[in-house]
Amino acid sequence: MQEVEYKITKRIKNYERNFNFFAAIATVITGIFTWISIQLREVLLIESGILLFTTALTVLSVNLIIDSKVKSHSNSWIFVSPPTKVRSKVDELCEHRPSLLEGNNPVTRFVSWLFKKSWAHFAIIFPSFVIFYIVMITGLLGYQYLGSSGISLVNFASDISWLFWFPLLWLLTWIANGRAWCQTCPFSGQAEWIHRLHPWKKRNKKLGLNLRWPIKYSTILYSAVGFSVLTWMEEFYNIGGPGIPMLTSVVLIYIGGLELFISLLFQDRTFCRTICPLSAPLAATTVISPLGTFRAKNSEVCKSCNTKDCMKGNDKSFGCPWFASPGSKENSPMCGLASDCYKACPHENIDWNIKKFPWLSDLTGGKKRFDVALSVAILTGVVLFQFVNALPFYTMIDMYLSAITGWENIARLLVPSLSQFGYSTYGYPNPLDYFAINSIPVVVLLLVSKMEQRRGISLKWGFTSLSYALIPIFASTILARNLPKFLGGSPLILGEILNPLGKSTSVLPTDSGILTILHSLGNHPLNATAAWWVMLVMEGVIAFGMYLGIRASDIMAESDGLRKSSYYTVIIGFGLTFMLITYWMSSPNNPALPFYNPYLGNLIYNPLQATPPF
Repeated sequence: MQEVEYKITKRIKNYERNFNFFAAIATVITGIFTWISIQLREVLLIESGILLFTTALTVLSVNLIIDSKVKSHSNSWIFVSPPTKVRSKVDELCEHRPSLLEGNNPVTRFVSWLFKKSWAHFAIIFPSFVIFYIVMITGLLGYQYLGSSGISLVNFASDISWLFWFPLLWLLTWIANGRAWCQTCPFSGQAEWIHRLHPWKKRNKKLGLNLRWPIKYSTILYSAVGFSVLTWMEEFYNIGGPGIPMLTSVVLIYIGGLELFISLLFQDRTFCRTICPLSAPLAATTVISPLGTFRAKNSEVCKSCNTKDCMKGNDKSFGCPWFASPGSKENSPMCGLASDCYKACPHENIDWNIKKFPWLSDLTGGKKRFDVALSVAILTGVVLFQFVNALPFYTMIDMYLSAITGWENIARLLVPSLSQFGYSTYGYPNPLDYFAINSIPVVVLLLVSKMEQRRGISLKWGFTSLSYALIPIFASTILARNLPKFLGGSPLILGEILNPLGKSTSVLPTDSGILTILHSLGNHPLNATAAWWVMLVMEGVIAFGMYLGIRASDIMAESDGLRKSSYYTVIIGFGLTFMLITYWMSSPNNPALPFYNPYLGNLIYNPLQATPPF
């Protein structure tokens, strides 16, 4: 028995070693490709090279860090359980929730009927598939020049991507489910159709090698780090300004191409579960969404089931392509709403619940995922940067660091020929201050967890629980930061439908009737600012996130064993910080007004004078 176990362990260890070897080879090859692109001064190749190189480097780095901390070859390190003294309290917490799949009303009957159909997921994905191919084409072929404020407001590709789609991702968290985008994602759709050899029918074979991603590395930390790196790239090239449209197209082509490549190497939606830069933020926000995920009605039925069709599939239906067991509550953030488990379950034991307000039931009770917790801390740091970078003092520090480190000279090598489109840079954002700001939430959570450790709470459990409580703050602030673009600029897309390329238009839509309406509401998209009342909406969204965070703190203090004061320190501290920065970054920044500060803008001003920046 021991000899068999030794052979299995050795085989797994060799597989992990080979996996990291090829990740290292990929890192070297993509690094060389990026260097050659820089020598050729081809900016689209440089952008593609940086995307590929940072992806390979992220996978390799995360794996090596895991290897240095985890000696086992399973994914048990991902999960963390509450202290024994509070487990009895945890098990008592339950919540009855209405269902989207059961009932006699027309909505539940329709939803239940739809998701039993094999073609349902294809029908949901296909519209976004068409739209995003139009986006990629118009971004490459359309008008590329920027206006005086450094943004483009005439090309359908960049505008629908950054003024509408990206803010919509975070809005869906609060009105449906954070994973709603995963359910409609065109990139995962096309990869799945090719991998399965049909858009919806079950075939006996799948295209590709169907390798398994090493179980030890089955984590969304790649996604969290990838989201941080991709955000840095977006800021560096001003892709989401909205900036030069072809740069947006390159990012979309990269994601679609990489997902297809991964799907032909590994099983099903391995890319979605691990590497996709949106997976971690959407997984985190799903935990507090009003609409739940596909979940087992009765976990005991799952335990007694021998076929596990929900995971493995059967003759008629596929198993879950996300490998997220519906009987496992702690894995609910990994459910991509593919609905395959609902079709495959022979016991009709799968439900899709609507949570009761305040939608916090998935935060409490039982085990939690440490990788989700660490991802939340990293992602909150990304959002913190997006707030801080709008303050005057940040630009001063960033320019100083870029000058003394020589980064501004390196930055110029990465943006050849973009100046012809009106783009210029001194190297913003400097990688040093960017990743320093990103690390602030991680450091704060560690410090507070250390205080709880003195009370006998393990550091890992304390960090995980505090980070879960921070999810409402992250979800509210990432939405709030994107509201100026959504409320102050997204209607411009309506005027671009008949002229998506923007080629017969001036740099800015100065004659647009929609622009006139936006002006009448107080918005000034040509200056990349929204109306004063948008700031109030932003503050309200963050305040609501604080409210949910405090509610979560009260519940989790009982279920997880930490002190309320520790939760309050994190929730109120970060919440008030974001609210204060929102007020300052929206200031008119006018030296003629009282209470002007050259580092923070107008410290106190009339909210009617607010100009929230895109």
